[in-house]
Amino acid sequence: MLFGKTCQTLYQFIADIPTCQTESEFDGFYGKSNYNRVIMLTSMDWNFSLSADDVLRGQGMNPQVVGNGKPLLHAAAERALADGVGLIRPVAQTTEIVVSQHRHGRILLDGGAVLTGPLVTQQLGGAQRLVAAVCTIGSELEDTVNHLLGDDPLYALALDGLGNAAVESLAQQVCRRTGEQVQAEGLQASSPLSPGSPDWPVEVGQPQIFFLLDPAKAGIVLSSGGMMIPKKSLSFVVGVGPEMSQVNMCSVCSLEATCRYHHD
Repeated sequence: MLFGKTCQTLYQFIADIPTCQTESEFDGFYGKSNYNRVIMLTSMDWNFSLSADDVLRGQGMNPQVVGNGKPLLHAAAERALADGVGLIRPVAQTTEIVVSQHRHGRILLDGGAVLTGPLVTQQLGGAQRLVAAVCTIGSELEDTVNHLLGDDPLYALALDGLGNAAVESLAQQVCRRTGEQVQAEGLQASSPLSPGSPDWPVEVGQPQIFFLLDPAKAGIVLSSGGMMIPKKSLSFVVGVGPEMSQVNMCSVCSLEATCRYHHD
């Protein structure tokens, strides 16, 4: 997934989120308080108001460049948008956990879980609670892409771009929900952090997030290398506290100078 691009986009949306309803709740790994509970978000009125430009961005393209002389790419994006939304099966899962202690290089959580790494310890300093989340659009669109790739690669890659845009949109909506709940308490939410940078690599961050949740119930599993399956999935954590900063995540990423998804 496009971790840097997604984090940069998410932080812009975390403050204003529509109310959602949960289909079901079940006890998480800890289950000792109202915070340590895993919540499945499935039958929500998710709003995927995506455009052909979003599909192109999901492929790592600049829509303005594509619009100036590359009509086939734009037509493929339009086709993917028309056909592919019906292949999206959105599911999200969240939990909120009390921070028990901040230590050098580590954040200790209620129940014994730990987050480690320079990115999380620097950006989540001062957090009283953490919200952990995983989101996926399922495997149907991904399977369709794999099936079409040999015969119609242009369309298949456009569908893949749609998948990237859709899971990013899903994560934005989860962040909006978090932001509304936090603001109602008079607190602030940090920028969302996703594993995938050198300061929080996937092989470190993904197992830490998965330990806090039960992603298998959302149809998400973790490979031995820390990659999520289905691929169109995203995980992140958000800090909650009285003074949490909203920052441009590209500015704190060590890949800023070379990442093609960099935002100024």
